[in-house]
Amino acid sequence: MAFKRKPSSSFGLERRVRPRREDEWVEEPESQGSSSEDDDDDEVEEEGIRGASDDGDDDDEVEEDQEFEEGSEHESEPEQDTPKIDLSSVSFGALAKAQASLPSAGRKSKLKKSTDEDTSKTETPAPRKSTKSKDDPKPKRSSKHAPQEQTSKKPVSRRREILPDNRRQYRDPRFDPLVGRVDEEKASKAYAFLDEYRDKEMADLRAQIKKTKDSYERDNLKRQLQSMESRKKANMRRQEEERLLKEHRQKEKELVAQGKTPFYLKKSEQKKQLLVNRYEGMSKGQVDRAIERKRKKVAGKEKKELDFLQRGSRPRG
Repeated sequence: MAFKRKPSSSFGLERRVRPRREDEWVEEPESQGSSSEDDDDDEVEEEGIRGASDDGDDDDEVEEDQEFEEGSEHESEPEQDTPKIDLSSVSFGALAKAQASLPSAGRKSKLKKSTDEDTSKTETPAPRKSTKSKDDPKPKRSSKHAPQEQTSKKPVSRRREILPDNRRQYRDPRFDPLVGRVDEEKASKAYAFLDEYRDKEMADLRAQIKKTKDSYERDNLKRQLQSMESRKKANMRRQEEERLLKEHRQKEKELVAQGKTPFYLKKSEQKKQLLVNRYEGMSKGQVDRAIERKRKKVAGKEKKELDFLQRGSRPRG
């Protein structure tokens, strides 16, 4: 027969106690009649013993709970009474013994912390310091005859080829700058026969202009003839300048050989000398026409400049 126990209300603690499992009692068939009274006495004694033991167990459990709570309170409080040890006065042997007496788990945790700190130090690299400084001296050559050093780290140009030109590039090795400077005097002598071809072509164009009746085609032919004549005049003018400079250099060489200082022609002096030489080979009528043409050209240029100044000075309104 199971008895229910009231929960102990001492110290304001309420604990839930699991009831013990009691062995089932089986009556023996032989001693049913004879030992009924003895069984009743035994049951009463067992109940008294159980009640006493249950009360003792409850008291023990309450005492254990109090001790556990007091111990937890003592542990939570900071250790204020522990004396401070001066580590400078402790010998290395005593420290080694204390470390050996520590449990292995504490040592492992310390080792883990130290390894984590080492890895964190290795993972976070120190910031790079700029190698360049203002006080660093500039690199100098070993000698004045040594070649000049240049850096190969040149910046990429910002110009980009948007539409690539896939056309084949032709190159004339005679006029390639890699071969060297072109001697214009030698080239003009070597290709002098082209001037004769140009003169014949100009004569043919003049004949075609006279024969053609279509005004549009005649204008095109006149334009071609005019461009060829202007190109021929420009070539003749350049040849005159080169001839003048060549004669001047030849004279100066002779004077320098005599011990005199050389005199170099300025651009303005060259132009004056060229005009004098040009007008010397012309007749009087040709000179007058050339002067009149020059005067009209200068007047037209001045008129354009005056119109531009007047437009800029007008108030906008």
